Amino acid sequence: MKQTLRHGWSLLLAMASWPVAAQPPITLHYYERPPFMVRQDSGGASGLTADRARRAFARAGIPIRWALTPAKRQLALLRANGGHDCAVGWFRTPQRQAYALFSRAIYQDRGVVLIARSQWLPPAGSTLEQLLANDRLHLLYKDGLTYGSYVQSKLGMAKADINYSTMEQPQLLRMVAAGRADAMFATREEAEMLLTSGESGHGALQLLAFPDVGAGDTRHILCSRRVGDALMRRLDAAIATEIRLALR
Repeated sequence: MKQTLRHGWSLLLAMASWPVAAQPPITLHYYERPPFMVRQDSGGASGLTADRARRAFARAGIPIRWALTPAKRQLALLRANGGHDCAVGWFRTPQRQAYALFSRAIYQDRGVVLIARSQWLPPAGSTLEQLLANDRLHLLYKDGLTYGSYVQSKLGMAKADINYSTMEQPQLLRMVAAGRADAMFATREEAEMLLTSGESGHGALQLLAFPDVGAGDTRHILCSRRVGDALMRRLDAAIATEIRLALR
């Protein structure tokens, strides 16, 4: 009997000394979209959504490895489900829910606006829907970006001339300031940053908000299914704690 007990204790001590498998790092993908995500010289990203994602993973005790990855490539990686991959700041859509896992919301956009030439004055109280029905209006739209479900639904019915460009937002801003377009799409966060950047010259541009455009959609951390539900629950709990602390 004593020999059996000694054998049991020896087995337990041996098990306690076995190395515990470390949590494999998550590859956390981002693309540059100031002020939401901005590449840092030291590696990784900072910004409105990047900072919240980093804090959530740290609070959950989940190691990450930042990767600068084009937006379309991120979705392809998540769809392939070949690794432990997550991506920062994505809107929830049924198409993405079919192949990936969404965290709780980490940010809610403040709404979509237009950055327009100061000389262009649409009728007071105009809605975005009304402006998009104007076939003489020339708008710029950064290809690859999305501005939420409401704007997307109105773009499908638009009569305005919308130029989808691969150029970056500061370049589009300069085009509007030079009179090569009437206005460009931006989130309010982007617009406020761009209008104070000195890219367009003083007083050349204005920010236009619309009564039919409310608060924007929520942004999430999107992960491959290989990451698993258990890790997502840990991440969601960490996000909930971060939200509570921010509200104090």
